[in-house]
Amino acid sequence: MKCQGAVGLPLLAALVAGVMAGDLMEDLRRDLELDLFARQQPITNFQRFTSALGSKPAAQIVSNDDADDAKNNPFKITNSQRSNGDTFTDFNTAANRVCDDQKNDCADVANGGGATFKVSDCDTQDNQCKQANTPTDQDDQFLYFCD
Repeated sequence: MKCQGAVGLPLLAALVAGVMAGDLMEDLRRDLELDLFARQQPITNFQRFTSALGSKPAAQIVSNDDADDAKNNPFKITNSQRSNGDTFTDFNTAANRVCDDQKNDCADVANGGGATFKVSDCDTQDNQCKQANTPTDQDDQFLYFCD
């Protein structure tokens, strides 16, 4: 009986370890696939701010697809009545322009009458937009250039 216990315990431990390793390996495989898949998806809009007073959302900031201009100006604004197609050398400048344009669109709505908000609310939204687009220590500006 003592001999069976000594043989049975390592066998049981190996069996439990094998089952756990199988689950662990499956979890690692799934996480790796999801991580790699997510990294392969292109970022279509670097703009992080989603609020829109007066139904005036901030424009998109995308990668510049003009081969002649993209090296010097990697960021481009799209879906904007004010700055559509404008390109920028850095993300912060593009983000500030997008937020300023949204503030002006918002103020136009507020000044047009019938709005349930004031121009000062547009100023607050502008600050929130700029804050949302400021890189943090966790993501740093370099993430905008990762492949």
